[in-house]
Amino acid sequence: MGRGRFPYGQGSQNTPGFQDIGGTSVYGNVFFVDSNGGGSADSNAGTKRNPCTTIASAQAQCTANNGDYIVCAPGHAETISAAAGIALSKAGITVIGIGKGTSTPTITFDTAATADLDIDAANITIENIHFISNFADVAAAIDVNSTGFSLVNCRFTSAGTNLNAKIWVQDGATTTSNSMTIKGCYANVLDAANTHFVNFAGTGDGHVVEDNILLGDWGTMAIGGAGVITRAVISNNRIYNVASDADACISVAATATGIMNDNRCAGGHATDGIVCGDMGSLENYYELSTSDLSGVIEPAIA
Repeated sequence: MGRGRFPYGQGSQNTPGFQDIGGTSVYGNVFFVDSNGGGSADSNAGTKRNPCTTIASAQAQCTANNGDYIVCAPGHAETISAAAGIALSKAGITVIGIGKGTSTPTITFDTAATADLDIDAANITIENIHFISNFADVAAAIDVNSTGFSLVNCRFTSAGTNLNAKIWVQDGATTTSNSMTIKGCYANVLDAANTHFVNFAGTGDGHVVEDNILLGDWGTMAIGGAGVITRAVISNNRIYNVASDADACISVAATATGIMNDNRCAGGHATDGIVCGDMGSLENYYELSTSDLSGVIEPAIA
């Protein structure tokens, strides 16, 4: 194994199982990123005392399938201004932000509707990053092109009126992005041009979407898409969608399979906020957000 990156900046051999990041056992190397750290993007060592200034420069030092971590410092900020502005292409890496509230590291999409972050290798995780849209109608902010991607405890907002991502998370064609996990995320994105928070257009297998809070205006649906996903779990999400379209909270293809359970949704349409296809539906509730009434089970009880 190569030279380790310890929290205090030592350059020495890392120890398998070393308790390193937030109590998580990190097997691989740890590289630190801080846009306020000084130096050039590519010359810094990636230690805490001499951090890289971009995720890309830290990734260049990672080894695929080694369990390496890229740790973004509180207040770290990057901007994506073009297609593949950040391309994560080392399998098995984790990009994690340190900080809470306004100190959470940010990635902002601006300048072009094609600006996006690409997931181009398997088993990549992004955790505790605040994503911000700062351009009108960004087509698909996070473009997932490989399997095993996890998006955990991240935040999604817009910089202002009409500065939006139409789709925040886009899966790959056919089965190229199997086993995607979106867990514990928060979105507050009210723009009428939005279509999806996550768009399942491909035929991915084994997706998990759970424990998210999604507040927005998605004219197609917050979670779902036309792709026939299989063996998926869509569980325990809280969705408020002001769009007046039917099926706009959760909607999957007619032959989608898996489990959809314990979702609580409110929307701008009188009924039909949740469509489960052939997924097993257990205790999902929907109600018109302006009704001043309790929600009802959707789909209806057999």
